[in-house]
Amino acid sequence: MPDQTTWESKEVADHYIKIADALVPRRQEILSVISSLATEFFKDPPRILDLGCGHGDVSNAILKAQPDCSICMCDFSDGMVKLSTQRFSANSNIRVYKQDLNEGLPDEIAEERFDAVVSCFSLHHIEFTNRVGLYLNILHSLKEGGLFVNGDRFKGESSQLAGWEFDNWIRFMVEQIRKVFDRVKNFEDLRQSQFESDAKLGDKPGTLWEMEDDLREAGFNHVDCIWKYHNLDVIAASK
Repeated sequence: MPDQTTWESKEVADHYIKIADALVPRRQEILSVISSLATEFFKDPPRILDLGCGHGDVSNAILKAQPDCSICMCDFSDGMVKLSTQRFSANSNIRVYKQDLNEGLPDEIAEERFDAVVSCFSLHHIEFTNRVGLYLNILHSLKEGGLFVNGDRFKGESSQLAGWEFDNWIRFMVEQIRKVFDRVKNFEDLRQSQFESDAKLGDKPGTLWEMEDDLREAGFNHVDCIWKYHNLDVIAASK
């Protein structure tokens, strides 16, 4: 997959999305679950904060579910900020900011309150020591009764199960690469390549239980796993 620093054109971003849809199991289902949770419980058009927005696929799914909602998006990549800004340039209800979430939420929205805060395949990049602080910021940014919804990659609590889930994902990718891209990839080569990619991109997936503990430490009242498929999960926490 392309490095974030290369995501400077719509063509590259579209190619990345095609790869992600092929290699991330049930990706569109995850987007649907997140967008449904973000819009389901609010009578008025909700105000949404999308963290690590990337090209804006989560926000796009939310707009399909609730076209009148307003969304604040942020991402650390200059290329993604540029592409998201261009993608939603015709929608005056969308704002995009550049922000390193290791440093918390953007200063520009410090006084704003949201019905839902969402993220998808982004927060596993955050340093473990910064996660509780970020969740505190998210809790503060939510209205009473608001929801934080995170779809992400996690790891099993035991090394045995974590390895089993990871290897199943590699087998899935080998088959998808053959079917979708008509290419043959060796399991061991792809496995090693994924290890190297994780290290390069700073992927640090934790366990479900670690995130639950961190969210409760931050002050969230209820934490639930809404959806799970092997090493992919959607977690919702309410204020």
